[in-house]
Amino acid sequence: MTSRSPDRQSHASAEPAAPGSGWGRTADQLEALRSAISEIDRRHAEGESLFLTGPAATSADADDRPAAEQDPDALEDRAADDDRDEDDDELDDSDEDDDELDDSDFDAAYAKAKKTAMNMLAMRDHSCAELREKLGKREIPAPVIDELVEKLEKSRLLDDAEFAQRYVRAHRERRKLSRSALKRELTKKGISADIIAGVVDDVDGEEELARQVAEKKAASSRGLDYEVRQRRILGMLARRGFSSTVCLKVTREVLADD
Repeated sequence: MTSRSPDRQSHASAEPAAPGSGWGRTADQLEALRSAISEIDRRHAEGESLFLTGPAATSADADDRPAAEQDPDALEDRAADDDRDEDDDELDDSDEDDDELDDSDFDAAYAKAKKTAMNMLAMRDHSCAELREKLGKREIPAPVIDELVEKLEKSRLLDDAEFAQRYVRAHRERRKLSRSALKRELTKKGISADIIAGVVDDVDGEEELARQVAEKKAASSRGLDYEVRQRRILGMLARRGFSSTVCLKVTREVLADD
């Protein structure tokens, strides 16, 4: 695709760091992301075949974030909403089809898309499909989204395989999700079946993870009737996506040992 992106300022040639592996990012990381996109636009406009060289850098895992930190999706939505009113007047309210955008309309839409994407990526990682969907809901034309996402993928700022790996690692540890639940969540985020299989199928320790969930629920239900405790533990395990065989086995073992 021939770039029509509007950035014209010159930037340092040093390679920017890729987004961190956690869901939240610092102000320094946001600035690095903004610089990265501007550098990508400059190189693309000059006809370079590669936007960045070398592997993208990663930062600390999501698990290192403080538990009290606000929900990143909520923060991201508020940041995007703040930008929406400011950016809407940059776009022409014409009824032209997306494919017929002239250069000035494309440039205004691209500037809005890039700013919105930077705020989203600053809050947490996104899959390609997630970012496309959210930009589309903000009435950004499809050709603009296509070009921006293409550049983000080539720069490794968007990478579904890495996103899936980080998502599995964080949610396996934090939410104790089963393999089945992880597959379901990644599918909702638009990750391909091949990537999901490559990431999730290698995850082991399913029964041990289920036992951790069961033990926590058993501890919080002491003093209740056996049947009530059993029902609550089984329900908790089922919601986490564990198989019926594993649910029954660990529930009986945990209650017998408690």
